[in-house]
Amino acid sequence: AMASRLSFGRWLPRLAHCTSRRAFPTGERACRRAMSVVRKDQKIWGLQLGEGECMISIDKENIKFSSGHFTIFSATERERMHGHNFGVQAEFLGMPDKDGMMGDYGVLKRILRDICADLDEYFLLPGLSDNLCVDTSPEGYVTVFFGEEGEREHVCTIAEGDVKVLPVVNITVEELAGYLIESIKRDYQDKLMSMGVRAFSVSVSSGPGQTATRCLELSPAQDKQEKSGGEGKGRGGREDEAVRHVQGSEREGVVIVTGGSSGIGLETARKFSGAGYEVINISRKRCPLNYVTSLAMDLSDLGAIPAVAKELRSRVQGAPSVCVVHNAALYGSDTVQTLDPEFMERAMRIQTVAPAVLNRELIPAMPRGSSVLFIGSTLSEKAVSGCATYVTAKHALTGLMRATTQDLFGTGIHSVLLCPGFTDTAMLRSHVGDNQEILDSIAGMNSFDRLVNSEEIASLALFAAQNPALNGSVVHANLGQLER
Repeated sequence: AMASRLSFGRWLPRLAHCTSRRAFPTGERACRRAMSVVRKDQKIWGLQLGEGECMISIDKENIKFSSGHFTIFSATERERMHGHNFGVQAEFLGMPDKDGMMGDYGVLKRILRDICADLDEYFLLPGLSDNLCVDTSPEGYVTVFFGEEGEREHVCTIAEGDVKVLPVVNITVEELAGYLIESIKRDYQDKLMSMGVRAFSVSVSSGPGQTATRCLELSPAQDKQEKSGGEGKGRGGREDEAVRHVQGSEREGVVIVTGGSSGIGLETARKFSGAGYEVINISRKRCPLNYVTSLAMDLSDLGAIPAVAKELRSRVQGAPSVCVVHNAALYGSDTVQTLDPEFMERAMRIQTVAPAVLNRELIPAMPRGSSVLFIGSTLSEKAVSGCATYVTAKHALTGLMRATTQDLFGTGIHSVLLCPGFTDTAMLRSHVGDNQEILDSIAGMNSFDRLVNSEEIASLALFAAQNPALNGSVVHANLGQLER
């Protein structure tokens, strides 16, 4: 039996031969003519055609999306930002019904127009590129950095509403074709199969003569298996060497990240997804990664936690492991002489009380091999002037991690506190007014003369989740900070 996902490189020669305009013209006439020439030994996309099957081709000028992007060639080379009118074409293979039709052409065209509309007039960014860092600020701006870790350059800052971060490694026609074909499968598989479609292809072109095609076979057996994998697993995903968006028993586990809409939390979501985890974000704002499930919640509202926790318990049911990453934080400048008690109370709810309550609600649903990670700070074990509330809350997190370790003794669930140093995030840049001179001065306070990257902390979090030997540890990640 053929695999459900067909390799573009492997099947392209057959595809090019079988979908030439001479063999299969487009439109309704194409379907009728294809039916008349099908032979028992005829193949397309590596599939053996059944007698009487036909292929419908949809290639309309108005099925397209206009988007901005740049292609990444390496860690040091990329295109300038520009845009295309991306054309989308599709072909559907299946058996016509007794009336000589394979579904409604209007339905097929609406499906294609809908997926195009989802990308139209957005700047597209690859959420899985190792050479790109995408950070969302609390003010609603997306900042893009390009390059290798430690040497990233600022590319642009764009309003969040103008950006789409896709679960792809690059914005190319190859990746876009894969993204669109999986989007159709995810949202319209049942509809297509009811129309008699058993396989289809999607092509994306960035201009005349520049087209990539992906093919996919619809499988009822696979569909049932995926649906039986548990609740909350309806999001499909393509599999390649860069990332596995997994479902059911195939997933590595589930990670729940608080504050996963920007900064370290966003990079943690991306890193765990790339390792095969299903990712759930809890924050006031939606995570910009389309493959992440976001549950809206203000963590200072403790009364909202039980309902969210109930939803989370449902989603993690049957997962081989669950990792909870307590990342959400609230920073403010104050001193013991000037602190606002209401602000301090809110900060403590977000950074200490909410994590404790979430743990209480989720631990009963977490199997052996799970983990609870806390994102602290260098200030979790030391103090500086001018941020009394933040220092207090981060110190409290150290105590909570140590208490969690003791109380979970023997359960097979481990706990770690990760303490980043000065990290290049939108929150830090906003705090210093994006003043490069101040940022350079801060970077000079460690041994490597640079800021910590969010990706480095995300990688450390993934390592900590998978290594119970760190249970009870306070792990500092500050590039060797100079002590004064």
